Amino acid sequence: MRILLLVSGLCLIVACNTHSVGGDPFPSFDILLVDSSMRLNTTTIKEGVPIALLYFSPDCEHCQKETEVILHHMNSFKEVQFYFITNDPLDRLRAFNGHYQLAKYPNIILGRDEQFFLLRHFKGAYPPYLVIYDRHKKQRVAFQGDVTVDTIISSINNL
Repeated sequence: MRILLLVSGLCLIVACNTHSVGGDPFPSFDILLVDSSMRLNTTTIKEGVPIALLYFSPDCEHCQKETEVILHHMNSFKEVQFYFITNDPLDRLRAFNGHYQLAKYPNIILGRDEQFFLLRHFKGAYPPYLVIYDRHKKQRVAFQGDVTVDTIISSINNL
């Protein structure tokens, strides 16, 4: 009986943190890149590879843990384009970039959402918030809070 309650509880926790979605397109907004001299409008992002959008805060311990997990398993994510996006000031973003040496990963784009678009678009989601898009830039799943690397890999493999 205890095992059944434990399994049921774990399933409920996972269900509360995961949101399957019906293929909403990748949102259109501007990203100020970490060098602060360039902006990227997401409409220029090409189709062809899965996209993982991580809405994060550089000072958030859960976001730091999520980043470490992703970087530790980067071999499993070679075909995934990551966008690490924050609303936090550029100095914090630069410190985060320096600490994790994200510039050495060609499939990670790091930037700032100066207009707080993602906060409104995802209706109050808080960091870390990971959204997986398929090769056609259609949203497939979103995770609020901590998510295991196995769950991320499985979600991408099932696109």
